[in-house]
Amino acid sequence: MNTKTTASLSIFIVTSLLLCTLVGCFQAQPVRQYTLTTEPPLQALSQKAVPTTILIGPVKLASYLDQPRMVRRHSTTLINSVAGHQWAGNLTEMISNKLVAEMGALLQPSPVFAYPGTAIFTQGRRVALEILRFEGTEDKTAIIEARWTLFDLTDKSILKTQSSLIHTPLTDDSYEALATALSQGLTKISQEIAASIRPGKSE
Repeated sequence: MNTKTTASLSIFIVTSLLLCTLVGCFQAQPVRQYTLTTEPPLQALSQKAVPTTILIGPVKLASYLDQPRMVRRHSTTLINSVAGHQWAGNLTEMISNKLVAEMGALLQPSPVFAYPGTAIFTQGRRVALEILRFEGTEDKTAIIEARWTLFDLTDKSILKTQSSLIHTPLTDDSYEALATALSQGLTKISQEIAASIRPGKSE
């Protein structure tokens, strides 16, 4: 093998090694996906009135939350979302489904549905929610800030508007613990809303 051939072979080997290294660097990192947890069965609030239909929605997310990635806040102005840690579905839909299920348990026998639905109801209550914060913090706390409005379906009037700010400690610094703590915070919001919806008299 002459000197020229040896040099060409060396260049080929070095180039191949570099390409392999680059390909390895740019390989997609594994993605971990998380769901909101289902809390233990909730005890229904006592109701002395005739059951009334409850609609939940629409649920809206602040624009920075409307993404697959989970969010952690590091300061007033700095947030971080990691590609490898994502919600296992549409976050708005997951929150809505959890609220419907939990308020359905708390307000039984009143039927609770997601809004908008296929059926048209002219009596009952509707709750619209805006999620302003749904994130973890550096001090191992999950924070949910929500603004919700309670409407009367009969005349579309506003019965109540309230803000909820829920702090839930994380058991550790993992994203799994963050998902669990955010789920627990949503349950507290469900309980707050259900307590305000619980009818005090017949419809």
